[in-house]
Amino acid sequence: MKTLVRSKNKQKGLSSFGWIIMMVFFALLIISLLKVFPMYYENYKVKTVLKSLHQNSDIDPESKRDIWASLSKGLYVQGAETVQREHVKMTRKNGRTTININYETRAPYFGNLFIGAKFSESIVIDR
Repeated sequence: MKTLVRSKNKQKGLSSFGWIIMMVFFALLIISLLKVFPMYYENYKVKTVLKSLHQNSDIDPESKRDIWASLSKGLYVQGAETVQREHVKMTRKNGRTTININYETRAPYFGNLFIGAKFSESIVIDR
């Protein structure tokens, strides 16, 4: 009976194997965060460019060329390299211009694995 009580008191904390497993788990979590954060930060930049495009009264909302020129300039300045011309759709209906940006981005993870995200942003210009 005395040995049961003594061994119960000695078992405190994680073993070496437990610490290794815990450190691997947290390392994978941190690596995942470092891979995913730039994707969402770039999406934030795209939203910022769209918002500034909406507030810019100098562009003609009926001209797709003007809209794309302003949009591509803003994306270049912000450093959002993932969005290309084929990701942008512009439609004009009832005096409203709708600009949709649908794009997907990927980042390598380990070996043949990657982390990907799909984003969709849009604005409507009423002018």
